[in-house]
Amino acid sequence: MPTLEAVEIDFLDRARFVHSTDVDLPATREEIWDVLVDNGSWSEWFVGCRSIQAVPPIWSAPGDTRTIRVGALVIDEVAVELEPQARWAMSIIKTNLPLASRMLEVLDLIDTSRNGETRTEVRWTGAFDPLSYLGPLNAVIATQLTKKWGTSLERLFDAVDARR
Repeated sequence: MPTLEAVEIDFLDRARFVHSTDVDLPATREEIWDVLVDNGSWSEWFVGCRSIQAVPPIWSAPGDTRTIRVGALVIDEVAVELEPQARWAMSIIKTNLPLASRMLEVLDLIDTSRNGETRTEVRWTGAFDPLSYLGPLNAVIATQLTKKWGTSLERLFDAVDARR
């Protein structure tokens, strides 16, 4: 598989493409965090996720790794920031489909509780430096990634609710 340059969280400030989507869920940050770090749960809520092999199975520290299969796409990732109940960030380091030279995905959990109702905004941000030969396809790729994450985040609550 082609190798991508590993990046840290500051890549968000310099990536050529940065896109985001969010959803506001009726759940605590702790409930959502428990589902996010449990790699085995991703096939329940992430659209197209066929399997994940993670070391360790429950992510707990930067440097934890996983291989995720989404449709025909195979991606190797490494955790670069895990701030419990607040931020989950991963650098994509290999993929079977060469799309970029650098990629970072971040999930931020923001308490949006109000009027006694517990709520959390889950915001996905994807940052990448595309391969130049893809040209105008880069905007399409960014749009499709954002759409897939948006749909998946909408399904995330079902996985959270099933644990209650």
